[in-house]
Amino acid sequence: MAGIALPDYREAVKQPRSVMLLRALAKKDEASFSELKKETGINDAVLYHHLNRLIRFGVIKSEVKGSYRLVYRTPFCYIFGDTEREKVSYFGLLGRRAAHEEAETQVALRALKDEGIEPELVYVLTSFDALKDWEEDRLPYQWILCYEDEIVDVDSVKEKVRRQLESCMMQGMVVIDCTSATKPATIAYYELAQEYMAPLIYVYEDGRSIKWLISKDTLKRKLGIG
Repeated sequence: MAGIALPDYREAVKQPRSVMLLRALAKKDEASFSELKKETGINDAVLYHHLNRLIRFGVIKSEVKGSYRLVYRTPFCYIFGDTEREKVSYFGLLGRRAAHEEAETQVALRALKDEGIEPELVYVLTSFDALKDWEEDRLPYQWILCYEDEIVDVDSVKEKVRRQLESCMMQGMVVIDCTSATKPATIAYYELAQEYMAPLIYVYEDGRSIKWLISKDTLKRKLGIG
């Protein structure tokens, strides 16, 4: 697997005081030891223990002595934070035009906006041939392009998107959309969302609503937290 090792979230959240720290860090880009002590009310020795515990499980990091931040802001900024203040990135798929008058990406972004989520960055994985179908629409997205043999291979799709996905998860909230493109691409996005515990959506064919395949409540249940 490219990139850094995935955090062990399930072990990290087994102790309530660790969850308190994650809740506090989800609301800040970075926090000092004294800020976390004030926010949580945990005394020095216990606070050090839980910070070191979360570092050991790969959930937080300390790049500057006495200052802490989440390794990946997703999923905790989504579970505990304020999504309106978060930098939101969207990762979607785009298939051949066929009978579609509008790109599924446009439909998904509009549906997310109706739910109060407006991504600043939009990354769309597609094939060179599919992109050619939409050339006249001049869609203003960041493209992740695949050859035809890549977009029908689950592992190839995952590796194409993984590095950028990790980068965006470090910066803020990520929403993954597994609608459209090929079945292997859909499976790849579903597996990535499961691996990274990222919110996952699917756009209904009527284009008026989305289904949260991995929602905030889903993530809370997976982690066993309230």
